[in-house]
Amino acid sequence: MVGLSDIPCVGKIVDRISDAAVDALFRGFSYVFSYKNHVKALETEIQKLDTEMQRMSRRVGEEKDNGKIINAGVSTWQTDVEEVKKSAEEILEKYKNRSSWRCIQWMPIPKPLSRSRLGREAAHKAKRVTELSDSANILLANEIAYLSPVENAPISDTVYQTFKSRSDAYDELWKALESEGGSSILGIYGMPGVGKTTMMESIWKEALVKKIFDKVTRADVGNEDLDVFKLQKQIADHLDCHLNPEDDERHRASQLKNRLMNEEKILIILDDVWREIPLHRIGIPLGDGYSSTHHKILLTSRKKKVCMDNKCLHPVKIAPLDTDEAWQMFRNTVVADNIYLLPDESLAQEVCKKCGGLPLLIHAVGKALQFTSHDVWKDALNQLEKGNFEKIADIDPKVYACVKLSFDKLPDDAKSCLVLCSLYPEDAHIYINKLIRLATGSLLVHGGEARIRSMVEILTSSSLLLDSEDYMIKVHDLIRDVARSIAVQDPKYLFSSVRCGSLLPGDVDYCTRKFLRLHLEKNDIFFPDGLVCQDLHNLWIQCNRHAQQFLGDFFGMFVNLRFLLIENMLFCLELRFSLRPLVNLRTLMLDGCQMTQTNANFFPENLETLCSWNCNLPQPLNLPILKHLKKLEILGWDTEVQMAPNTISSMTSLQELHIQSGYKIGDGVSAPILGEISKLTALKSLQIFFLSNSEHFQDTNIFANLLQYNIRVGANWLRTKSRISVNRFIELQGSGLEGLEGLIERAEYVLLDCTDIDVGSIYNSNREAFTDLKDLYIENCNTIEYVARISCGEIQHLKSFSNLGLLEIKDCSALKYLFSNSVAKCLVHLQKLAIVNCPMMEAIVMNEGTSDRDDDIINFCKLQWLKIDNVPRLKSFCIQNKDMHSRSTTHNSAISSSQAQPLFDKKACFIYFIINFNSKITEIC
Repeated sequence: MVGLSDIPCVGKIVDRISDAAVDALFRGFSYVFSYKNHVKALETEIQKLDTEMQRMSRRVGEEKDNGKIINAGVSTWQTDVEEVKKSAEEILEKYKNRSSWRCIQWMPIPKPLSRSRLGREAAHKAKRVTELSDSANILLANEIAYLSPVENAPISDTVYQTFKSRSDAYDELWKALESEGGSSILGIYGMPGVGKTTMMESIWKEALVKKIFDKVTRADVGNEDLDVFKLQKQIADHLDCHLNPEDDERHRASQLKNRLMNEEKILIILDDVWREIPLHRIGIPLGDGYSSTHHKILLTSRKKKVCMDNKCLHPVKIAPLDTDEAWQMFRNTVVADNIYLLPDESLAQEVCKKCGGLPLLIHAVGKALQFTSHDVWKDALNQLEKGNFEKIADIDPKVYACVKLSFDKLPDDAKSCLVLCSLYPEDAHIYINKLIRLATGSLLVHGGEARIRSMVEILTSSSLLLDSEDYMIKVHDLIRDVARSIAVQDPKYLFSSVRCGSLLPGDVDYCTRKFLRLHLEKNDIFFPDGLVCQDLHNLWIQCNRHAQQFLGDFFGMFVNLRFLLIENMLFCLELRFSLRPLVNLRTLMLDGCQMTQTNANFFPENLETLCSWNCNLPQPLNLPILKHLKKLEILGWDTEVQMAPNTISSMTSLQELHIQSGYKIGDGVSAPILGEISKLTALKSLQIFFLSNSEHFQDTNIFANLLQYNIRVGANWLRTKSRISVNRFIELQGSGLEGLEGLIERAEYVLLDCTDIDVGSIYNSNREAFTDLKDLYIENCNTIEYVARISCGEIQHLKSFSNLGLLEIKDCSALKYLFSNSVAKCLVHLQKLAIVNCPMMEAIVMNEGTSDRDDDIINFCKLQWLKIDNVPRLKSFCIQNKDMHSRSTTHNSAISSSQAQPLFDKKACFIYFIINFNSKITEIC
């Protein structure tokens, strides 16, 4: 008899169906009899996934702290993990809560369907969990985040004010930009301070908002000699185009041209143009048959002729404000109420008229006269009416008078800072830290860093300096020209800034100068014999990254030099150049110099300050015995500085040691350097990075004398998170760091990562610790149970933590709470609080007492931001000590939602804050 299996094709199908049925049957039996094994396998895989999830969370947190955006795949993975863990926990809960899976209670006959269903669910879920664990390894092996694109928008915070007299000019420019045809080159011209750049930036912003261009790029031209590479780089940076500085001009122009032609529509802004710009040399394709529908150029200039020389057929003039508009702006700047207090309002109107309708001057003069008396206003008007001011090219004497008035109203130290800024090239971005070194090194400003920063704030609020990028400022070209003119004539300053080739220009009275800036365009500058500058104490030399020769009597000319700044110079061994003949030199600053071929003979032995920024240093760095040196600063490179043994310890007068990336001794394995630092008995300020924790910090007392410090041990120094400028900073990573507790007690910024240092223990041993602490970060510290506590019987007049503004706790597995209620009451300045991945935490504040009186309420009056993420045992913001201990002995798992209580149980008072929760909290009160 023939069966189905004997029929061709049909037989194969029947066999496969049979095999599948048998496999399914055996799998079903496997689920019935091995369901416990499947559940245990699921528990094991969940534990592995927890480990991967913690790794991922730490990595994600680090990337977010660095301002990066997390890849979508990583975010999806985290979401999938949460969902899978939730469903897996339901399976495990079902297994734990099973009562009896017997068909008949008094007979050992199992319920096969229930067991099979559970085993099958556990097996399938374990497979999914394994897949997620494997994918985590793949994700973590690659970059999980990326930096957001830099916003291509004006940095200036100046707000463009709309005036009727300017609306026609603005509309004309906007119409020309929007039109598909017409001229490719548009221009704005007008006198300095009239608002050309402000209008241009407003057009830039509107063009980005309305998306009439795909990209907008800008270059500041200025009246210096044409620097093609500078213009190419500025344009390319806005387009994310990376030019190789080693390429010649033609190659860079070709690359930039190709980049511009790859974009459909680009607006190219050339600001402060003084001459015809050779577009082909830069790489701008206009004029090569390239249609104006693709790119347009918008340039600003002081002169109409310059616009027309650059092929702008119909440049638009920006005129000064009319009388009513100027008065309106002046009133808004001074604040109308202050004008009403004057006996005669016409006095303010006369002062306003002297500003000539120029917004820059209206703002500067108005700021200078804010909150001043009637006599001050009268004196200001008298000065403006004198009109006997130096004629600067392209600047009206009345304009000079207005700027001079604002200058005269400044504190002396602010004046010194402004004239130093005037020495910089036009449109330069000025690093504030460099300005600080210039001001202190030249002895023009006393009082240190804080004093100079406060002067910068005064200058920016007076509109005499402009905010630029982070940590930088700029000077408007009009303000720069006037300030430089003042610096040249004022007997207090007697500055000069000179550009020269092989010879010094002959139109400068060098013998009367006190501060000289030389911009060397060639590498063979000659200094004449017999020219002695007795009063010249400060010299700033700007080179063009070439091997500089100083021919003639360089040292005879600058015999009394006390301060020397050298920028972008290449020191060659063949030149055998040494500064030792400058016996009076006390401060030497080197910026961006190639110094690999220098040796100890290069440095004067009487130096008191030696600073190196972004210099390529020799390895090892050979320094002479500088017994008078008070400050050594080496900043800018990520690699360690290598020094010979006993180099640092020989500097017996050293008060400030700042080596940002750390240093090592010798050319072999880095020897401990703390021993040398410990010999510096005069040391008051220390900034250094210890690569490892092999130093014996407990064997030295040098730290007790430090007034300022920035110390990192074992941590990547680029991780710095500080929101504010601080004088005492410490960042520690790793174990075995005993001896640094004293620094932690006095610090304003503390970051602890993977360390066994316990903040709570430090506070227990010293109740006066942490009085200046402003930022506290604790990460991956698994021994800490609390941050600080004090019993209710102790003295309550505490100052500890009273200045704390930010507290962030992450991945601390043993942490139970942050503060006792007595300490928490000191947190009157706390603004930000974050608690992430603390699985044992039960409360934020632990109440040591037993009462519920009103005076037990904790007032966080300045808290603005609170984040609680993955804190599963958290039950309440504030909890009694006895309740915490009782719960700890009765519960070993996360608090369920049915047990949850109000988070803010009427114990904490907040004015206003943004709250971000991702924890098992069911109610917020």
